[in-house]
Parts: sequence; structure tokens; C-alpha cells
Amino acid sequence: MSIKKLLILVLIAAAAFYIFKVKGFNPFSTRIKWDTVMYELNGNKTTLEELAGEKGTLIFTMGTWCPHCVREAQDLKSLTDFLRLHKIRILFGVSGYTHDEIHNWVYKQDLPWDWKSFYWENRFDEEFHIKKSVVPYLTAINRRGEIIYSKGAVLPANALSEICLKLLKSNK
Repeated sequence: MSIKKLLILVLIAAAAFYIFKVKGFNPFSTRIKWDTVMYELNGNKTTLEELAGEKGTLIFTMGTWCPHCVREAQDLKSLTDFLRLHKIRILFGVSGYTHDEIHNWVYKQDLPWDWKSFYWENRFDEEFHIKKSVVPYLTAINRRGEIIYSKGAVLPANALSEICLKLLKSNK
């Protein structure tokens, strides 16, 4: 192998190491990092581990500009009792143009008190394989941090129920 080819391979390997290890983003990952930093709406810094549900976590990424997100948030309310009974936590990652806009959106949706809303800085969207332009987006995580479902789409209540049941079964 020539020196030139070897050098190119080393550069490719170094770039891959930097992207997948140093930056912490792996598009092939099936697990979530529990120490991912988030910010609650009151500004408190927290981690996914602190906010996660006992038996699973549904992370919805919503946009304040998205009419589908409003409908999705309202449909989720029909599952509130089921989610509480099965100890599944809902987290809303809200993206907006300003902090006040995010606060107003969450307030208007009249979300249940035990649902947590947060915002993020830096690479949170990559951590969850989310493109900010794709909203609403759902990532379902079991108690071991394994990704059970990850997709952008508006989901009816029956589809959300099925995802929750799959989430609960994955804990066994």
C-alpha cells in the first residue's frame, strides 16, 4: 500500500473517531446517553437520567411554529392516565425562536403538571437522531436507555398506545 493511500485511510479513521466518539454522535446508536444535558423551562440544568420515567420515557420534539405539534400535544392528553399508571414519563423538547415563545407555547397547550418541558443547547437534536426541521418527532426509550422507537410523524392515540406497549414489553 502506498504512503498516500495509508495517509488517506488514517485521515478518514481520525475523522470518524472525532465525529462518533469526541462529538458523541453516532447515527447507528441504539442507546441514549443518560447524562445528556437539558434545561427545564425555569432554566434549571438537568439530565435525561433525572427526568426519565421509571418504566420508560417518551421524548417529543415540538416546534412552536408547527400546527401538527399542537394537535399531537392535545392527542397525548388522552393517554395521560395510561402513562401515569405505567410510570412512563413524557418529555417535551420544544424548539422556538425565543425563550419567551417556548414558554408561551407550553402554557397555551395546558400540559399536565407531571409532563416535563425542556429546551436544549448544542447537539441535543443529534443525540436523539432528530432533525429540528422534522417536527413533531418521537423517541421512545426504555429504562435501560435503549431506543425503542424514533421517527418524525403525527401519531394518532392508538399508534401512541402501541408504542407505549412495545416500550413496556422491552423492559422485560
